[in-house]
Amino acid sequence: MGIEERLQRLEDEQSILETLYAYGHGLDYGQEDAWIDCWTEDAVLDWPGRAFMRGHAELRAGFRAHSHAPAMYHKHVVMAPLISIAGDTATVRSMFARLDRYPDGPGIRAFGRYRDTLVRCTDGRWRLKERLPDIEAVRAQAPLGGEPFPDSPAMRQALVSPAR
Repeated sequence: MGIEERLQRLEDEQSILETLYAYGHGLDYGQEDAWIDCWTEDAVLDWPGRAFMRGHAELRAGFRAHSHAPAMYHKHVVMAPLISIAGDTATVRSMFARLDRYPDGPGIRAFGRYRDTLVRCTDGRWRLKERLPDIEAVRAQAPLGGEPFPDSPAMRQALVSPAR
């Protein structure tokens, strides 16, 4: 692999990371247009326990139904992304944690992994075409100002009850 190819790969990986990080910043701080810009027009998002969303209109509806600062503070944190690029398509496997406020202080509300597909768009930006979260554990207690996760088989399987 020549220097140009190696440089292009590094630039692609950086752009992909910027999209992954923009997802959390946009969602947590209510930056709707920035969050929508993370997605292709025909993107799909499967939030477990919530509606399966396809396209910008459904993604906007999901965004608007989600909590944001300052009404409710939380953090969607992405970690350890494994990026594989083939031409203008990338697959990313990363771990995530959602941090929330609880009566006894901050805590992890849920954790798991994201299975993402991103594509390089005509403007050069990498955007999510598909995000499939696997929630591996979820806290039963609702955070301050929040509601429990919606009931679903996936959520019941991931549910971690508080110590008694």
